[in-house]
Amino acid sequence: MMLWYRLGLIGVCAWLTLPAAAATFRVGLLHGDAEVFDYELSVIRLALDHAPGPQTLEVVPLPKVPQNRVFAMLHEAHPKINVFFSGYSPEREESLLQVNIPMTRGLLGYRLFAVRKDRMAELSPIDTLYELQQVTVGSGTGWPENRILEHNGIKLVTSQYENLWRMLEYQRFDLFHRGIQEIFTELAKPGRDNLAMLPGVALAMRYDYFLYVSKSRPDLHDILKQGLMKAYDDGSFMDNFRHHPANRAALDQGELDKRQIIWLETPETSRTLDQIPDRYWHLPSQQE
Repeated sequence: MMLWYRLGLIGVCAWLTLPAAAATFRVGLLHGDAEVFDYELSVIRLALDHAPGPQTLEVVPLPKVPQNRVFAMLHEAHPKINVFFSGYSPEREESLLQVNIPMTRGLLGYRLFAVRKDRMAELSPIDTLYELQQVTVGSGTGWPENRILEHNGIKLVTSQYENLWRMLEYQRFDLFHRGIQEIFTELAKPGRDNLAMLPGVALAMRYDYFLYVSKSRPDLHDILKQGLMKAYDDGSFMDNFRHHPANRAALDQGELDKRQIIWLETPETSRTLDQIPDRYWHLPSQQE
């Protein structure tokens, strides 16, 4: 009996010390643009580096796949992808498993406007919600933040992302809202010399990218959540956030403290965002 007990104890101890099973994370990349989403990919890598087990990341470019189709693939457990990051929506939170840590500390909720340079003088005076409601704003088809923008009376013209820059140039709308960690990289792309950033004003809402996985893969959800929480606890998340070039450019060049910030009201259906602890959100007054 004693021998059996010792063997059983050895077996239990061995099981407890086994390394966590390896998993391959296949993240779908909207527009297929790794340069624009370099920071978001760095957050996923950070989570996997801090999670138990030898996890593997594969980036799957999806340059011409509409966002709604990407989510359908995720929901169907399509073998091509098993994780995706996108802006918050109540439907996504309900139908998928959401890792409830905002990836950019809410920087995605701070929007600056791209504008044609020859319309700068005309549109620069805008610094109130009422004035913004008098013009048209370009936004992506199916983007979940459209609900927040429209809830606040902003008139949107929507299309696929790759069309919106040309539409801005052709004056199909007046302004194109972009996250402050995106606009500098995007405006620097070739062929956009006649576009610039509208000075003096920023749009703000409590909003961000979150990681999503299928409800059939709670293991992937738990690995990502544990990794991000551990990265926060040891300071790695904040170190990456502060020093990543895209965020540094956003915080330094965006100069939110020098802009008139137009705060948008969060619709009742999105109030889950207000329940996320403040430690995960950036405020313009914070020195990060």
